[in-house]
Amino acid sequence: MAPKRKEGSGGLKGFFTRAGKSFMTGGLFARDQSVWMAEKLAKIGFIVATTSIVVFMPLVFEIAREGQMVETEKLEVAALRDEGYSDNQFREMGYAEAAIARAPAVLKK
Repeated sequence: MAPKRKEGSGGLKGFFTRAGKSFMTGGLFARDQSVWMAEKLAKIGFIVATTSIVVFMPLVFEIAREGQMVETEKLEVAALRDEGYSDNQFREMGYAEAAIARAPAVLKK
């Protein structure tokens, strides 16, 4: 004997009913999985962001401070050049090569 079917479970109406339930179940599953994935990615993003701040910000500050030191040394070298010091004397005094170096004559106006 064949199993009894509920009324409205066959034909086009039954197909759309089952398809709707299937899509609803798949949508709920996808939503749950995407929420789980978003939570995991948020945790990973937070860890990466805080780690990069702790690691890279001191490096950025050090680079900025080095740039300020070179600019200060350039001013001192310019003042000492006016007094007649040579490049070799600046090297002996311990000035950075970036502060001693002069711009090529082509770049001077």
